[in-house]
Amino acid sequence: MVVLSAAICTKTGKALMSRQFVEMTRIRIEGLLAAFPKLLGSDSKQHTFVETESVRYVYQPMENLYLLLITNKASNIIQDLDTLRLLSKVVPDVAGTANNLTEEKVTDKCFELIFAFDEVITAGGYREPINLQQIRTNLEMESHEEKLHKMIQMSKMESARDQAKDAAKVIRERQRDMAKQGISMQGIGGGEPMNSDMSRLQTPSYREPERVTAIPAYESRKPAAVKGMSLSSKSTKNKSLEDALMNEDKLAPVVPSRATVAHASSEPQHSVVQQPVMLAVVEKIHARITRDGVVEAFEIKGSLSLTASTDEAGLCSVQMRSGSNVDQFTFNTHPKINKGAYDKSGLLQLKDTNKGFPSARPVGILKWAYSTNSDSDMIPLKINCWPEEESRGHMIVSIEYSMDVPSLTLHDVDIHIPLGTADPINVVTIDGSYKHSTSNHEVVWQLPLVDASNSSGTFEFTVKQNNAGAFFPINVNFSSPQLFCEIDVASVTTIDGASPIQYGITKMMSSDEYTIE
Repeated sequence: MVVLSAAICTKTGKALMSRQFVEMTRIRIEGLLAAFPKLLGSDSKQHTFVETESVRYVYQPMENLYLLLITNKASNIIQDLDTLRLLSKVVPDVAGTANNLTEEKVTDKCFELIFAFDEVITAGGYREPINLQQIRTNLEMESHEEKLHKMIQMSKMESARDQAKDAAKVIRERQRDMAKQGISMQGIGGGEPMNSDMSRLQTPSYREPERVTAIPAYESRKPAAVKGMSLSSKSTKNKSLEDALMNEDKLAPVVPSRATVAHASSEPQHSVVQQPVMLAVVEKIHARITRDGVVEAFEIKGSLSLTASTDEAGLCSVQMRSGSNVDQFTFNTHPKINKGAYDKSGLLQLKDTNKGFPSARPVGILKWAYSTNSDSDMIPLKINCWPEEESRGHMIVSIEYSMDVPSLTLHDVDIHIPLGTADPINVVTIDGSYKHSTSNHEVVWQLPLVDASNSSGTFEFTVKQNNAGAFFPINVNFSSPQLFCEIDVASVTTIDGASPIQYGITKMMSSDEYTIE
């Protein structure tokens, strides 16, 4: 089916809203809608249609309005009526009227109706497999992550507001204390000359809080000049500081010292590396297999990288532990690594032991590879695709996956199967779930986990197609925390091997280019 346009119009042919799904000029759609009332008969039906030489009108009366689909004449009338029936439920649901649909309500909700129509019919005029509840969910666009983020932001704002109030209270208390001290000094200084020594004794206790408020010019003033005007100037500065605190959205201190600022600026740099030494092991799988199951190319490329948090941690050596299948792999060390020590005992350390690994950035220290152009017991996933012609231009496609490595666990397995058409598929049976992408003309078979408990599975569907080659090439994506090469880190020590160094390690195996052609 191909829907050219979906519209809501009056009985006189006035278009209240219209959504085109193919390229059409405004003049043509207005002409088609204006001609529609002239083609109507006198009878009234719940679902009916009229045809012209080029298009078909499928419509349904709704109060004083018409819900109208304009399709080509080759479109399936049964599918068109099913689409019209769904849209007749969507319109009152979006417009918020069950029994009284008016022009004003359609005009007020025109954009919401267009969005709802787009959920039912895709670009190109094809029907989406969707129901009313799913349309409501998509239009609401509720996000749990967004709600959580807003709650966290509100909590931070409330916390910052409370801390700003506490800081302002502390500042006001300091002002009152200093004001009291200033009044007592004026009384002592303004007394008899014998009290001038007491005035000089009181001055340092008054200047000490001034340094806390970070007024650098006040340090050089003479004690005799510290009068009530100085207190007023300080009060103005503290007031502006109080206003600034009220605008803070982070938990910043009232008067940050240099040590505090330096510590805060250095924290993100140290939080990047959790341990003094971090190791990352990565394997990439490349496979090219024919649709008949012949392995044309299969490669495993692995690497070990080291990240030292400090220069001191960079003065280290890594002891490796090898498994039973390492003889099938070819290993290469970095040119600056002592290859003789690694070949002899599996120790990875620099040739120049007086220098260390660079800090704060990853450095590759070891690589390995495995390659074959024949069938191998290391192939993680085998795909068998059988497209067969059914009838009336339709094909039935049977796809099977199998994993022959019982100890392996694959995560987030996505099998991308091209369709060569935007037509929807009809699922016969499936292990897992699928996602149909009309824009990419493909269906994605999704398996969150593949292990020994579900080492094989099938996916069978029918689709409008007459070319068996349209379902190739098939691309496969997956990841796993397990490695093919049985190599691991035994320990990380100082260069002399006297003391161990704490280290962290991550392992990841994933597909790089895994294709069935």
